[in-house]
Amino acid sequence: MGDHHFQIRSIIVLLPLLLFAQEGKHIIGEEVIKGEKKKIIDEKKIEVIPPFNPGEPIDTILAGERYIFDNELYNTIDRLNAPILYLHSEYLKVPLVSRLFKRVIYLFFPTFEQTVSSWKLEISDSQGNTVRTFTGRGLPPTRLEWDGRTDEGDMVITGEFYNLIFTAYDAIGNPTRIPGGRVLWIRGISYQEGSSHIVSIAGSELFKKNSPHLRADATELLDEMANEVKTYFSKEVVVYCYTQSEPLSSQWCRRIREELENRLVLPPGGLKVSPRFIPGLEPKFSKVELVIH
Repeated sequence: MGDHHFQIRSIIVLLPLLLFAQEGKHIIGEEVIKGEKKKIIDEKKIEVIPPFNPGEPIDTILAGERYIFDNELYNTIDRLNAPILYLHSEYLKVPLVSRLFKRVIYLFFPTFEQTVSSWKLEISDSQGNTVRTFTGRGLPPTRLEWDGRTDEGDMVITGEFYNLIFTAYDAIGNPTRIPGGRVLWIRGISYQEGSSHIVSIAGSELFKKNSPHLRADATELLDEMANEVKTYFSKEVVVYCYTQSEPLSSQWCRRIREELENRLVLPPGGLKVSPRFIPGLEPKFSKVELVIH
C-alpha cells in the first residue's frame, strides 16, 4: 500500500520537471511525402447542349436569311464608344472636313467709317443674273446667313460660280458699290427638299473630264456622300447622274453605286441608280445627285 502511494507521488513530481525541461524545445514531427501517383478519371460527364446557337446573330446575316438595320446604330455607337475603335465601320460616319455647302453660308460685310443709311447685297451667277438680294437699313450686320436659296426659293446650281456685289447708300441716296472680293463656287450642296434630303455634287469634282474614271482626290467627297446617306437614310437612296451623254451617265451611275456599296450597309433594294442625260448640257453642270428618302 505504501509503495503504491509512492509511485503516484513520483509521477506527480516528475511531470512538471519533464514539461519544464521540454519548454521552448518541443518539436512537431513532419512527414515528407515524395513521389507521385497517377489517377485516371474515367467517369462520364453529362453532355448538355445549349438551347441556342451563340453564332446565330452573325450566321443569319452572312447567310442572307435576314437583315438587321438600325437607324439609331450610328448615333448610339458614335456616342458611346471611342471613334478609334470604329473608324472603318460601314455604320459610322467617316471623320472629315466637310466640302459640301450645308444649309448656311456666312457672308461677311465691309465696315464703314461714314454713316450708312441703307445697304443692298446682290448675289449673281456667272451670267450676271441676280439670283438673291438682301437689303437693310442702317449699318449692315457683321455677317449674314444665306441658305443657298434664290429669291424664287430654288436651290443654287451645283458647279456654278456666284459673285457678291455690295452697295451702301448714304443719307441722300448716293450709292457706293463694293464688288465682292469673294467668289462662291458651289462644288456640292446638301439640303432638305420636302420629305427628301438631296446631296448634289458637281461631276467635275468626282470624275475626270468626259470620263467614267474617278479623280484621284474624289475619295473625301465620296466619303461625305456616304456620311449624308448614313445621317438621313430611312428607306432608300436613289443616285441620279446628269451628263450630256447617255453612256457616260450610265457609267457614272455604275461607278458611284460601287463606291457607295463599299461604304454603306443598306437593306436589299435600298440603293438605286437612274442615269439622266441631257443633250447639250454644259460640262460644268454635269452632276451626281443623291435623293435620300
